[in-house]
Amino acid sequence: METAGATAALVRALRLILLCTLVLTMVGCSRMSERWKEEVRLSDGRLIVVKRTAKGTITRDIAMRATGWKPKETTLRIPEVDGFANPPVWRSGLIPVVMDYDPASSTWSVVATYMWCSTWYDMGRPASQYVQYNSVAGGAWRVVPLQPGLNGRRANLLTHIRPTGESGLIREEYKEMLWPTSSPQFKSTSASWETNC
Repeated sequence: METAGATAALVRALRLILLCTLVLTMVGCSRMSERWKEEVRLSDGRLIVVKRTAKGTITRDIAMRATGWKPKETTLRIPEVDGFANPPVWRSGLIPVVMDYDPASSTWSVVATYMWCSTWYDMGRPASQYVQYNSVAGGAWRVVPLQPGLNGRRANLLTHIRPTGESGLIREEYKEMLWPTSSPQFKSTSASWETNC
């Protein structure tokens, strides 16, 4: 009788250990931290290469396959380019869609959008689905209203970031291949939108 009780206790302990191991593995395997370089075509036709990172949590289906990701932080590191003021690293929990430089005002602009409704809620449910950040003459990034010149602009940044990682250098051709299947908010900026949130 004692042997049966000891065996049952051992089985319960092993089940608990297995369950704890599974939970810890799922949590640890759900973190995402990616780095890559990307070609970006500016409105003046200049092609530059920016360094990017994406950190967040991988979303999974019931079979534990990666289905997407929820961003915690994305960054853009813009290189020093002749004649351009070099801005600090841009970082946000949003997904950058468009990046450009206006030499007349020495202004870098990044337009970013929400990937998840929870992010939109956390930011107070703004009226626009886009947030524009400007860096003037290499100064700190500031949030500004979406400028008319950037409204309707086609995306020039990779928005479909795979949770399983990106290759070392993302070329323009690769982004062009993904563009037709992207969600409308990631294809080009728009002043009007209908939220599903």
